[in-house]
Amino acid sequence: MIVKGSEKTSHISKGLVLLMATVCGLTVANVYLNQTLLVSMSVSFHVSAASIGIIATLAQIGYALGNLFIVPLGDIFERKKLILILLFAICIVLALNALSINKTWMMATSLALGIVTVVPQIIVPLAANIASDHNRGKVLGNVAIGLVCGILGARLISGFIDVHFGWRMVYWTSAVATLFMILLVYVYFPKSKGGNATSYKHLLMSLGPLFIKERGLQQACVSQGMMFASFSAFWTTLVFLLHTHSYSYGSDMVGVIGLVGIAGAFATPVIGRLIDTKGAKFASLLCMSISLLAFIGLIRGGYWLPGLILGALLITVGTQANQVACQFTIFQLGEEKRSRLNGLYMVSTFLGGSLGSYVGLLAWSKWEWDGVCAIAILMIAISFCPLIPMNISKKMNISKKTIGNLMNKKGSNV
Repeated sequence: MIVKGSEKTSHISKGLVLLMATVCGLTVANVYLNQTLLVSMSVSFHVSAASIGIIATLAQIGYALGNLFIVPLGDIFERKKLILILLFAICIVLALNALSINKTWMMATSLALGIVTVVPQIIVPLAANIASDHNRGKVLGNVAIGLVCGILGARLISGFIDVHFGWRMVYWTSAVATLFMILLVYVYFPKSKGGNATSYKHLLMSLGPLFIKERGLQQACVSQGMMFASFSAFWTTLVFLLHTHSYSYGSDMVGVIGLVGIAGAFATPVIGRLIDTKGAKFASLLCMSISLLAFIGLIRGGYWLPGLILGALLITVGTQANQVACQFTIFQLGEEKRSRLNGLYMVSTFLGGSLGSYVGLLAWSKWEWDGVCAIAILMIAISFCPLIPMNISKKMNISKKTIGNLMNKKGSNV
């Protein structure tokens, strides 16, 4: 089960980083493809648009389950082999999605697709291992570009294919693209060295104690969980804002604004370099501040299209760059447990996103856009909290040392 491989820790080529980002973007997009296809699916399966929404929910539940039960395997299996197995599984499940004949079939395959689509969360720890200590932040930032492009671009591309060729063609196209990625991964991905010689049962049983033990992991989970919650609240309710009298746009406008978000993803390498020079804590505080200021501005600026576009850009930059900073922090806790750390971290991030979508819709139903901005500001304020006790603790330790030194000096003078 454990493979002594050729994973290098001194250099990672730009081509390999680009390939990793591409595979991450292509695979994570599978979780979000269905969000623009639900209306077409409801027509095909002769069900209501409201009832077909369960398909999108099941895909996200599957993604959370995959992060909890599959991603930790990266600590005991050779990662390249695990990635290839999952990519083959993705191809099969995508084909089953395309061949769905009813809603029940689609529900089962959507859940399965979410479970096996966790390839990016195995690639990220692999990239962290290959990168050297002085450029790990930059590498993680570059790989994150693919994730953001996949999440935001999936809606736009799937919508285009659906309009011209039907929703089934979306899944066939993704399956063919995945087959091509399998070939590239097989040829160019390095093998990873083995980690823990333990059983799968003991691996899963170690997750709880690991979360309790690592305070840095807890802080990262709260920080990015709440940041992603505010991000999800924004993108979930954006379509309702665009349908108001202030805009009167269609749902396709969400995809157009999503393109702006993709442009913002290219700021993540800048944050990566900032992490390498100033540290992850400084970068995380900067990212949270950017998102906080964006939502404050959107309280009024959200009703003005240029202000809304700028807000979408800043929210995407803040959220995705903070993910890089948080992952950098947890990967410093130990190379041999990076997959488990990342799995736990992504589960909390996903739960935060689910919470943000739910609370965002609730806020819109009661207070509309002002309520969404207010709840997002509250979520970001919570994301700051894990850093406050740490700062206070450090200051108290410094104060204790200072008082102790003064007392010692006073005692020696007496």
